[in-house]
Amino acid sequence: MIMESGIATFEMIAELQRLAERAFVFRLKEMHPDLTPEQIEMEIRKWLKVRPGAELGDGVGRVGDLSRFEL
Repeated sequence: MIMESGIATFEMIAELQRLAERAFVFRLKEMHPDLTPEQIEMEIRKWLKVRPGAELGDGVGRVGDLSRFEL
């Protein structure tokens, strides 16, 4: 029962993330209709790093070395 609740919560969070990304892309395309798919992908990556709540990695507790996630 607890495991199912955790899975449902994770699925809801993942769906909200997908929705936020789609909304960001929609707004980005409205503002910059000339962007290529590659440029859009680059903008998504930038947004994921600086959107509200992401500055410290979307987690609670001590801040780790975020450079380990650089591509």
